[in-house]
Amino acid sequence: MFDHSSKHEASFNQIPQNDDCETLLSQSSADDYTKKPTRPLWHYAIIFLFLLYSIIIFLTGIWIGTNKLFDADSFCGRHVSHYSPLTKEGTGLHYTLRHYNGSFMKTNAFRQPAGPEVDAAWDSLGIDYRALVVSPSDGPRSGLTPKTHVHISPRYGGGYPANVEGLHHLHCLNLLRQALYYNYDYYHALGLGAFSNDDYIVKFHVTHCLDILRQQLMCAVDVGVLGQVWTFRKDPSAFVDFNTEHKCRDYEAVRKWAEERQLPEIVSPDFLVPPEAEDVVYEEIP
Repeated sequence: MFDHSSKHEASFNQIPQNDDCETLLSQSSADDYTKKPTRPLWHYAIIFLFLLYSIIIFLTGIWIGTNKLFDADSFCGRHVSHYSPLTKEGTGLHYTLRHYNGSFMKTNAFRQPAGPEVDAAWDSLGIDYRALVVSPSDGPRSGLTPKTHVHISPRYGGGYPANVEGLHHLHCLNLLRQALYYNYDYYHALGLGAFSNDDYIVKFHVTHCLDILRQQLMCAVDVGVLGQVWTFRKDPSAFVDFNTEHKCRDYEAVRKWAEERQLPEIVSPDFLVPPEAEDVVYEEIP
């Protein structure tokens, strides 16, 4: 009486089959994928260049670390030093390991009582070398300018008379030695060098040197450490070990460089260019 089969069949046919669902999903996914924007080619170019740059830096670092032709001392020395003709030429920029003679009780040639022998030892360091010439081109980079500093007449090649600062530091240290209470009378009686001046000028000279050395030691502060050693076995006592190892510049190379470039003891009266109206002239010793 009732046609049940046809009603159920119609109802059943309204539900899609599994194959039909998979087909619809596949089409939807494919459509979504094709709609996504592609990455621009320049993105890949940037990534490639970054990787290439990293590889070059890495290989350069390896080459620098292993290549004996690379002078690390000169490279680093120029970086941490103020420009001067010496840094330009690479003089005194190489470092060697040296062991300080820090003996407390044992003296050496530089620690002798006042006299000709100890004076000769200090003189051998080049502490009283005459000025040398810094070329016109090196002057400004070395901190020398024609309106502020004395300069040489173009007739004699131009440039600036100057002294190596490190040698001046040793000159100052030697003056402090001479001014020690147990040396002062000897050098005062000789009346040479700094002691040819009145006592109050000597005092200014000594304190000038003292403060120059203070500033230099603070500027190039040594970050090494001083350990301690045991002394006197019967009654052990700790004592600072001043005999330490250091990386030192080649002082002898600097000394020779300055020695070979000294100006003559006597120069012509017109060797220096007199100050002009617009030049800096101090009203007192600075």
